[in-house]
Amino acid sequence: MPCLTQDPNLAEKPDFTSGAYDAVCQALTMAEGSTREAVAACLSDAWDVDNNIKIAAWEQQLREDQEEEDEATCLREAAEQLESEEHRKADEAERKEKEKKKPKLKDLAMNKAVRDTTQLCPSRFTLHKLEDCDYVELHYFTLEGCTEATKHNRTIAQDTFTFTKADDTLLLKLMASHKPSNKVTPDEELTWRQMSIAKTTLLHHMGRTGWPKQHIMALAECYLNLESHPMRLQTDGDTILLHYQAQVHQEWHEVIQSTGDEPAFDISLINNRCVDAITTDLWNARCAEGVLRSVPFCFL
Repeated sequence: MPCLTQDPNLAEKPDFTSGAYDAVCQALTMAEGSTREAVAACLSDAWDVDNNIKIAAWEQQLREDQEEEDEATCLREAAEQLESEEHRKADEAERKEKEKKKPKLKDLAMNKAVRDTTQLCPSRFTLHKLEDCDYVELHYFTLEGCTEATKHNRTIAQDTFTFTKADDTLLLKLMASHKPSNKVTPDEELTWRQMSIAKTTLLHHMGRTGWPKQHIMALAECYLNLESHPMRLQTDGDTILLHYQAQVHQEWHEVIQSTGDEPAFDISLINNRCVDAITTDLWNARCAEGVLRSVPFCFL
């Protein structure tokens, strides 16, 4: 049966006894040999049977429509639930990712006061060099160098990257951990006070960045021996020893990072022959400078 568009329960039965059906009833009366009233009754019964069939079909159609609607509702709710679950999982994954990136803060110790002294903190570039056991100038550990690093860290974004090259590969590194200072004072040009402050800060951060204790102790003893060296009692003695430590410190780093089998020298032992050679070089340079200053310029 074709799909019904109207509810047959609302259909109104025709009046087969009315004049509108006279022609039909007359024809059926003559064909059946029956009375007008009997034909009208038969037509009424036939209409009832047909309408009851339509009613049954209508009810079946309503049930099927309801089943389809229920199925569509279930599918829609299942899709919405699946989408909601996917959103929940995505939100949970995002939350966990943020938790991973979120800095871990230590618990507070109530009533614990701030430290009496503040340890100087060099730049990220300096600490990065220390972690790689590379040579880094003492300037970065002086009061001036650490102050500059503090100002620099406040002005540069901590997630700013720059390009660097390793072998033949171009890499991205944090700018704060890769950009050297353009205000570095060579080790030999530092004052004795600057060197003294810097070596203390250097030794502290060598320990924090995982340097072997043997190496830290050897370098610490080197500076201790320089502090008590008799050359300091001589004229320009501090300058000579500053040149000595600048030269030896850099050579020591080169040796401990070399790939050869020979062990590195003990930097704690002061080589007085080297000190004497540096003294001679500085004296000769000063004498040469004095001679040049004493010779007047000649203009042709």
